[in-house]
Amino acid sequence: MRKLLLLAGMLLSITMFSQETFVKKYTSMISKKNDVLEPWEKIDLTVVFNADNKRNIIFYYLSGKQITFHQISGSKEGKTENGEGYQLIDCIDEDGQSVALQLFDDDTCLRILIAKGYSIEFHR
Repeated sequence: MRKLLLLAGMLLSITMFSQETFVKKYTSMISKKNDVLEPWEKIDLTVVFNADNKRNIIFYYLSGKQITFHQISGSKEGKTENGEGYQLIDCIDEDGQSVALQLFDDDTCLRILIAKGYSIEFHR
């Protein structure tokens, strides 16, 4: 029984942590279209995770543009072929398109996986 309570407490703390609001800032981006990398671009992007405690992830651009993604799955952990750890979240955008957000553990990269051969990476 004690182990069960400890496990339940751990799961509750993990769930609570994953729903806390936190902010990341990015200064450059690169996109891939049809598996071809486009040139690097400088940007000023602020990303708010779990905005308003509604499982929304909002991208705020310096231009005033904002894009909201709604999280539709829990966070899944994984590693790239190079051993880089990440968390993957399934989302839908404002147009109802399914995408995945991949947040890397080294805290320097966020990737939007749009479709096979299409992605956008944001870096600090």
